[in-house]
Amino acid sequence: MSKSIERYNIHTHSFYCGHGSGTIAEYVDEAVDKGLVLLGFSEHCPFPDGFLLRSRMRFEQMKDYESDIRAQQERVEMPIKTGYECDYFPRYRSFFEDLRASGRVDYLITGTHFIVRADESRVSPFSDRLEPDDVLRFCDQLVGALDTGLFDFVAHPDLYMAGYFQWDETARRAARDIIQAAKDHDVPLEINANGLQKPQVDGRAPYPYGPFWDMVAEMGAKAILSTDAHKVSNLVARRPLIEAFAQEHGVSLVAPVAAPGPLEWAG
Repeated sequence: MSKSIERYNIHTHSFYCGHGSGTIAEYVDEAVDKGLVLLGFSEHCPFPDGFLLRSRMRFEQMKDYESDIRAQQERVEMPIKTGYECDYFPRYRSFFEDLRASGRVDYLITGTHFIVRADESRVSPFSDRLEPDDVLRFCDQLVGALDTGLFDFVAHPDLYMAGYFQWDETARRAARDIIQAAKDHDVPLEINANGLQKPQVDGRAPYPYGPFWDMVAEMGAKAILSTDAHKVSNLVARRPLIEAFAQEHGVSLVAPVAAPGPLEWAG
């Protein structure tokens, strides 16, 4: 396991996401002040038809968001990357393909925040108690996203444990399938610090969830570290906690290359 890693954060949210705070410039200043070598912004990607609008920027704001980042790239020497965190649904595949090919973004993350049930209703691990079928659907949605080859890493792959309170065969099956898909596609999984500040569930942090990451280590998948900051003061504050978590669970870490342009991994 890597014992040291470059100081970076590529899962970052500003006021653009609608449930975060801080301007792009304020985050950049904080990153420079704290000695980061790379910063990436990854607002929740809006959909052209306004789907899931309550949890993301309006579609027409994408231009402002991307322009705002470009302006900061001209102001500081530290590389700053433009990205989006994407809830993947097959009907939007061509939209994500076009975004990826547009040259406007350096990377795309996939993160499953909403689970679609058989009756087309939606539940979320953040707010709902999940049933076993929900866990398997979470897994299938995430694996389906990885199978497209469109995404550079997986945000909080263990998020389903925020709404599912037993590490049973269903939970382990979902973990195995997600981890195996990440290995098959050579895509890192993210140890996400944001769960450490959320209310506990069943006497523990909702995520990162230790037994999941024990399986990541056992199966030999790659991982990265992110604070998933939604306010400036959280950009690096919990980074030592997830570094210690990765070491405790024996997870192999990779890091992004600290250079302009599309996201690449240094190994």
